[in-house]
Amino acid sequence: MDKREAVRVPVRVPALCKAQGVVIDGTVEDLSRTGLFLRASEVMAEGSSAEIHLNLPGEPPLQLSAEVVRVEHTEERAGMGLRIVHDAQDCRPLANFIMRQHATLR
Repeated sequence: MDKREAVRVPVRVPALCKAQGVVIDGTVEDLSRTGLFLRASEVMAEGSSAEIHLNLPGEPPLQLSAEVVRVEHTEERAGMGLRIVHDAQDCRPLANFIMRQHATLR
């Protein structure tokens, strides 16, 4: 079994990933308080810093700092695994959304 630092919940949330003047439009397909997977046709290199813009249902728009930790580019799945870099910003909207999503999956 895959042990993760935080519970991941499946979602389908549109997102923008911005870094160094590049904007990648994609869909977040799983999300936790520490990371997410962004399905997108374009990817950035591992180790890249990025800004993620999410419009979570029932929450105000959310802007997160992240680092690319994994890149997948296969016919079945293309995108990036991103680790959320927690800083001074308030991540309560993200935590609230994850708790609601997790509760609906039970």
